[in-house]
Amino acid sequence: MLHSYICRVPKILLTDHLHPLLKTGLEKNGFTVHDLPDITEQQVHEIIHQYDGLVVNSKVFAGEELFSKAPYLKFVCRAGSGLEVMDLEAAAKRNIICFNSPEGNRQAVGEHALGLLLNVLNNISRSHTQVKNSEWIREPNRGTELHGKTVALLGYGNTAQAFAKVLLGFDVSILAYDKYKTGFGNQFVQEADLPLIFEKADVLSIHLPLTAETTHIVNTDFLRQFKKPIWLINTARGKNVNTADLITALEEHRIIAAGLDVLENEKLETLKAEEKAQLHTLAHHPRVVITPHIAGWTHESKRKIAEVLLEKILALYA
Repeated sequence: MLHSYICRVPKILLTDHLHPLLKTGLEKNGFTVHDLPDITEQQVHEIIHQYDGLVVNSKVFAGEELFSKAPYLKFVCRAGSGLEVMDLEAAAKRNIICFNSPEGNRQAVGEHALGLLLNVLNNISRSHTQVKNSEWIREPNRGTELHGKTVALLGYGNTAQAFAKVLLGFDVSILAYDKYKTGFGNQFVQEADLPLIFEKADVLSIHLPLTAETTHIVNTDFLRQFKKPIWLINTARGKNVNTADLITALEEHRIIAAGLDVLENEKLETLKAEEKAQLHTLAHHPRVVITPHIAGWTHESKRKIAEVLLEKILALYA
């Protein structure tokens, strides 16, 4: 709690394009808010000494270098899910509170994951491209029904739970593995270990944070343990998957098709030669669909994220 700082009018810096209700709501509660959605990371470092709170998304890393310039900083919050843009250990040493707002975009991610899955099961993007090229190709685009399949969720946090809910109408079996959770199984979702997922899964959907432990967790060794070819969906973090190994698995048909909303390096202007070649391979692969990290990017989620952040920030000062 931050009661001891209440004598200072809290000043909050917003560094991304957020719904205006966050700024309005904070100002109504006595905060000073500077809304600078186009600010650069360097510019944040130059002015952070003024602020008590910082709202980031992905372009600003909140670590020791930033914290050392921020004598008043009491909290950093992420607009969306994931905490990899914050150095939690460095923050803890300075008593800086870090939190995110996955409750705001979990439904959006769940629905997008379903959209990617239905797309790759039914060759929607591929056949659409063919029609645009005046090709009317039916038999090679014969689809596969989701009904009756086994969908495995790797990680069972907010987005995985939302995805599980949107899957319920398809009469699928849902397995979920989370190393750090137990006792979450119910009549719709079966708590599973990795051996069971490797044995039963038709679809693997990734819902993990990005940590040292989860970086490249999906690699060749991991994928070779599945007893049958799978469809792969990743709406989590690009670095959860080793891109080179993903391409190899596609070539070897251990992955039937992949729907990706994230890449290892999403700053395309910084891609090295090998990364450019990998992106070209994936973007032109007939069994891959890629979207530009928009799974949690809906009109509704923009508002809900702001509502969640407002509630959590106000709670710090309650």
